[in-house]
Amino acid sequence: MAYFSKAHAQLLEEDNVNLTHLITNIRRDRRFENVLMRIMARDDGVDFNLRSEIIGELATYGVIARGADGMCEIINPIYLYCILQAFKPIVNGLEDEYLHEDSREGFLDYLIPTGQIDMGALLDNFRDFIARAGFKILQVPDTPQESVGRHLLLAYLDQFVKSIGGFMHIEVQTGRGRMDVIITHNQQKYIVETKIWRGDSRYQAGKKQLAAYLRAEGVTGGYYIVFDHREKPEPRVEMETIDGLTIRSYVIPVMQEPPSKFPNTFETQ
Repeated sequence: MAYFSKAHAQLLEEDNVNLTHLITNIRRDRRFENVLMRIMARDDGVDFNLRSEIIGELATYGVIARGADGMCEIINPIYLYCILQAFKPIVNGLEDEYLHEDSREGFLDYLIPTGQIDMGALLDNFRDFIARAGFKILQVPDTPQESVGRHLLLAYLDQFVKSIGGFMHIEVQTGRGRMDVIITHNQQKYIVETKIWRGDSRYQAGKKQLAAYLRAEGVTGGYYIVFDHREKPEPRVEMETIDGLTIRSYVIPVMQEPPSKFPNTFETQ
């Protein structure tokens, strides 16, 4: 597995004919980005309809295929990672706000003396960063609104991992809208599952999905982040034991529109 992880990391960073063609093809039409992000974000999926011009083209390019349920699926996790990298803004304008102003050593604050990552504190800071950024997350360039939370989480974790010399990759598990971010550092594995809020029943079901995945990966604990785009979100942080595994869950509100301007004083009098 150590050799596989090294090869996997090299593959994700290198350029080759296959991946170059992938990126060239998904950039042919600006509409492709919205469709691909919807495929990744939606629990109910996107119908694999070859009579749709966009779906047909993406299938022809070998980017998506029909899943067992008749919905669109991105061919493999390496393609997914490359798609996210291709559409990720080079600069999102919020990098300077990732860390609290009281930070002493930057991202190194989230390494404990044993060399392990304090994932709870790292993700607490991400939640606080989203709150600090407020409506500015709506100004992240060229990012579909429904995907902005995930884009920012991936950019945040990517910068952290590079700072500590770790490695991050993405897996797509069974279940619509589910994405797992896997960080490895000092022979330790940390798993963060992300979803978009689709109701409490799906939120609870996601915890059980994560628990099953953690068991399969031989990991005793994991992290679950759900981005809440509702007008009246309900932020949560929960620590639970599910089937003997520890899961720390976050529901993080994502602002939908800039705050309204103060009403004109003369108009209100």
